[in-house]
Amino acid sequence: LKLAWDQPWASVYLSAAHRSPPPMRLSLSVAAVGALDPWMNPNDTPTERAQKLVAEMTLDEKILLLHGQGCGYTGGYGGIDRLNVPCFHLNDGPQGFRGDAGTSTSWPASLTVAAAWDPEAMRAWGAAMGDEFYRKGAHVQLGPGLCVARIPRNGRNFEYLSGEDPYLGYVLAQPVVEGIQSAGVVANAKHWVNNNQETDRGTISENVDERTQFEIYYPVFEGAIKGNVGSFMCSYNKVCQNCNATEIGKWSCENPDTLKVDLKERLGFKGFVMSDWGATHSTSINEGLDQEQPGSNYMAAKLKTMVESGEVTQEKVDDSAVRTLWPIFQVGLFDKPNNNPQSTNVTTEAHRQLAKELSAQGTVLLKNDGVLPLKPEGPLTIAVIGSQAQLPVVHGGGSGQVVPSRVKDPLTSIRAWVGLPPLPAPVNNCSNKAYETGVDFFNNDGQTELDATSVDECCQMCSARGDCVGFSFQTARKQCWMKSDTKNMVPNSEVISGVCKNTPVPGVDCNKNVCVHYSEGLNHTEAAALATAADVTLIFGATTSSEGSDRGDLTLGDTDSLIVDVAAAAGNKVVVVAVTPGALLTPWRDQVGAVVTPLMPGQEYGDAIAEVLFGVVNPGGKLPLTFPNAANEMEITKEQWPGVNGAAFYSEKLEVGYRWYAAHDVQPAYPFGHGLSYTSFEYADLQVSGRTVTVKVSNTGDRAGQEVAQLYVKFPAEAGEPPLQLKGFSKVDLKSGETQTVTFTLDDRTFSIWDVTTHAWAVVPGTFELLVGSSSGDIRVTANTTSAVVAYV
Repeated sequence: LKLAWDQPWASVYLSAAHRSPPPMRLSLSVAAVGALDPWMNPNDTPTERAQKLVAEMTLDEKILLLHGQGCGYTGGYGGIDRLNVPCFHLNDGPQGFRGDAGTSTSWPASLTVAAAWDPEAMRAWGAAMGDEFYRKGAHVQLGPGLCVARIPRNGRNFEYLSGEDPYLGYVLAQPVVEGIQSAGVVANAKHWVNNNQETDRGTISENVDERTQFEIYYPVFEGAIKGNVGSFMCSYNKVCQNCNATEIGKWSCENPDTLKVDLKERLGFKGFVMSDWGATHSTSINEGLDQEQPGSNYMAAKLKTMVESGEVTQEKVDDSAVRTLWPIFQVGLFDKPNNNPQSTNVTTEAHRQLAKELSAQGTVLLKNDGVLPLKPEGPLTIAVIGSQAQLPVVHGGGSGQVVPSRVKDPLTSIRAWVGLPPLPAPVNNCSNKAYETGVDFFNNDGQTELDATSVDECCQMCSARGDCVGFSFQTARKQCWMKSDTKNMVPNSEVISGVCKNTPVPGVDCNKNVCVHYSEGLNHTEAAALATAADVTLIFGATTSSEGSDRGDLTLGDTDSLIVDVAAAAGNKVVVVAVTPGALLTPWRDQVGAVVTPLMPGQEYGDAIAEVLFGVVNPGGKLPLTFPNAANEMEITKEQWPGVNGAAFYSEKLEVGYRWYAAHDVQPAYPFGHGLSYTSFEYADLQVSGRTVTVKVSNTGDRAGQEVAQLYVKFPAEAGEPPLQLKGFSKVDLKSGETQTVTFTLDDRTFSIWDVTTHAWAVVPGTFELLVGSSSGDIRVTANTTSAVVAYV
């Protein structure tokens, strides 16, 4: 198999919030530490060096490692002047450095990179992010985000690289952690654990059984540990393990079952656990928390008092202190101090190129009736419809948001492909700044909230959304509230509001025998007429989400009715390109010719999607989560989400995502693992020999392409497992007519369940069905094997 370092993004790279920053604290260089200091012996292990440094500290100095302090970044810890230990800088977020607008790369979302199903793409992305954090002077990146997507409407699904599958997350977590830490930056696995909803996230108790924890929600974090991750972040919610639907659990950051027993003892994590910002509720060091962030309400003076009284032992403090220093030694920050300034502009052309290629590789072709790829040589008339083509949404909100220096919009990129210049910028009230100071559109009508640095940016964000009529910008919080109307205007001295109106400026539409005509799509009749006259119509739509709230629905809003109206006139000449932070409803899919999603594509969206549409990149992305037929197709009850009386009960147990669909024999709109290509692939000759499974994959089309061969396993019925589980995948590059043999290696874990009696993995005896195919809904070849070939070989 070809490794993804053969891919363009690798060669390009290799050649080349919601939180307010605390006050600045001077960072001291560890370079001043003499070579004779016992912790500076490079022949010692990182753990030995951390232990020797902690041995030199007083209790007060150790405690400085166990709580947050102002360092000019999202957070920090340390700052032990006597020993020349600097204040270590922590910074958001999981998808790039969140800081001054335009000074770092706004990468594709974690979910988009996950859709490439390519560990080496993850590694390249992690290394590039780590490089930017390092050159910004950060010592810890507050990412990657790892949680499994239990709830399709979770507002943070775009931040998490697991999609809805623990094995996919387990495999992908390792290389991104290794990539980040290869740059001299400590990675932070978050959010531990069961941070599966934003609704009531600060109070909700997630009630889940032990087996489900270890089989569904823990494996991705186990993958990060295998990648030698240096730190974890515990979440805002409570966790109640093996509880009924009404019990209330303990805060995640003071839960000994999940922190001390499961994470540190059973999974063997040896780094440190920090709290999410404000998620510390007690001095819970005995329960497994190592560090309070961002302040010192519990893990400073109160901790010292508890040590002096004997409630907390010196050994426990030493253990947590060593844990905070081990990853710092591991990534080399004591041997090669990082004193880079945060103000550095760290985005580069190589990183922008990598961002484009990751976005293109993570783009999923959901449907294609032959309308794609486009042929730019003409004659060809393209209708581009929807304001998202010109002012696109490219990222979600919250601590995972990075404001880019530029956004490549699809309309400009498509025009460039056929030799046309960009259209003149539309005139709107963002240009003439016709704002209302001290006025708030105080309503809940179709509202979306994202972070913005200024009222001007808020206006531009509103104008980029087809469903946004007015906006209210909260000046102190830097929050942009975009609304579908301007009802209920109330006075508020901290708010500036405005109404967005775009006036298109005519431009040149044709170059020789290729024309590109654009419409915002506000008038559906005019848009339909434009589509009818064109050879192909591209409709661009988007929905977004943000930390702090779950999605109101899984639709594209008003764009759905636009698609229906245009498709009624133009039929299978219509291509829908949909930006989404997770699962999406596609009720119009049977009326259009093609459907494409880049999920959350990042700043280079335009160029990336143009390369896919014109066939420069043959799409190879696969869905990391299921696209349902209808809202709440999995029949999630209020007890499951968002919860009743403060508790969300995981009564579905192991039936998460596609596992539910398989268990209930329901065919979704687009299944987990689905993704088409401009070529075709055949599977044959599935062979099982001991621990080794092989299958031949052939490219039977007329162009080169990438295919992700997926291995699913069906357990014996008595095991009580869902009927379909991903247990292996491999991405292969195949030329037209080429055949390759794909190899999967089985192990004990493949055939194991979590035994709640022994609290360990146990191989299930019996016969298993192995299913290999292009997605969970497109199985091509099957074979049987027994767990004995693994357990006793």
